[in-house]
Amino acid sequence: MTKDNIRFWLLFIVSVIISAIAISLFFKALKLILYIILVLALAPIVYIALRSIIPGRKKPDNKLKTKE
Repeated sequence: MTKDNIRFWLLFIVSVIISAIAISLFFKALKLILYIILVLALAPIVYIALRSIIPGRKKPDNKLKTKE
């Protein structure tokens, strides 16, 4: 094997490894962004469901009462 041939295969292997790392990091970032979007989309639905299940406090009547 010549020096150029060894250099080619070494650079090829290193480039494949770096590409695999870059793709892996891209998918991790994509997974995190998708998770955040889904949580933000689902939060209002859960809030409305919990608000309808859990009874809220009744507010006291704020009308001014007349003196007698």
